[in-house]
Amino acid sequence: MRKLARCSVVGSAVVLVAALGPAVPALASGGSDDREHHGRAGVLLKADLIGSLTKDPKLFGVAPGGADWTVSNSRVKVRTDGRVDAKVRRLVLTKTGENPVPMISASLVCNGKVVDTVGPVAYNMKGNARIKDTFMVPRRCLAPAVLLHPNEVSGVYIAASGEVR
Repeated sequence: MRKLARCSVVGSAVVLVAALGPAVPALASGGSDDREHHGRAGVLLKADLIGSLTKDPKLFGVAPGGADWTVSNSRVKVRTDGRVDAKVRRLVLTKTGENPVPMISASLVCNGKVVDTVGPVAYNMKGNARIKDTFMVPRRCLAPAVLLHPNEVSGVYIAASGEVR
């Protein structure tokens, strides 16, 4: 009788696992597949923007600007569908407190390399600009970052996403 009960429990467990088997990969998929099924874009990156310094390292093959830049209360948000909203406030030269650059553009970095650039947009002397555009985001985007470039010079960054410590 005990042997029959054990076989019954084991048999029930096998049937349960077999029934749930197809559901397990769907539950574990996560990431970009979820947004495709629900039709909503999640947040890929939400970060402060930090002005570059001449002593900063190259980031993803892009050099810092030739002068030090400072920024005040600037943020960037990139959604998984590529929509970007960068609010740039008082991104100016540290030495003069002004911005000599009339245009600014932004690049998205995924998987350690620049994957797309948007802009340029108008950038006033007080260092204010707003970039609202759409990046082409690869299906898999690890360690996302955003770099801001003077004019359309994508080989130089004057600000980057990150956190000041």
